Amino acid sequence: MNLSNDTLNVLKNFATINPNLVFKPGLKLKTISESKTILASATIVEDFPQEFGVYDLNEFLSVLSLIDQPTLEFEDKSVLIKGGNSSQQIRYFFSEADILTTPQKDIQMPDPEVGVNIEEDKLNQIRKAAAVLGHTELSLTGNNGLILASVLDTKDSTSNVFEIELDKDNSCKNEFQFVVSIPNLKLLPGDYFVSISSKLISNWTNSNYPVDYFIALEKNSSYNV
Repeated sequence: MNLSNDTLNVLKNFATINPNLVFKPGLKLKTISESKTILASATIVEDFPQEFGVYDLNEFLSVLSLIDQPTLEFEDKSVLIKGGNSSQQIRYFFSEADILTTPQKDIQMPDPEVGVNIEEDKLNQIRKAAAVLGHTELSLTGNNGLILASVLDTKDSTSNVFEIELDKDNSCKNEFQFVVSIPNLKLLPGDYFVSISSKLISNWTNSNYPVDYFIALEKNSSYNV
């Protein structure tokens, strides 16, 4: 088995969410942060032949990078990683799945009150503003169809605020403020459609990769009917 570049990119992204990962037969990869505030799911092209656990995903990816054109041959308790055009090989041993932090069940997304597109360039501007201003909160606010994204400190009314318009005629006309922790935005690059529920959960669906993220909202979020 060879891993595609898309799958390697997903694995690198998942490693930023949780170093543990349990691979399962089928075309799905799932991970969850240790704080349980992020759950990510991706559809891949590879169908792994068995379940196996990796304790340190970054280490596993680094091991793969040691081999030119790596091919994976699965054994009972390990995987043999061979080079395509060389005599190199590495036997990498699995971890017991039951000691790893992994998703125990899928999240059932409640009916969302709000849906909005956030383009990649706007996400990059939000991250840059957070780094410059030193803030860790993203507030998505709506009023009569106008939706704004603000980088701010909700605990300090005098803090500097970065603001960018996301939608000027959204189908949701109610007033709301949904707050997301910016460190939880561990997303693959791309444009996103974001569904948001007042039950303090958001779903971020990537328009370029078959991957989506469930990200918890902060408790100071509000939605007025």
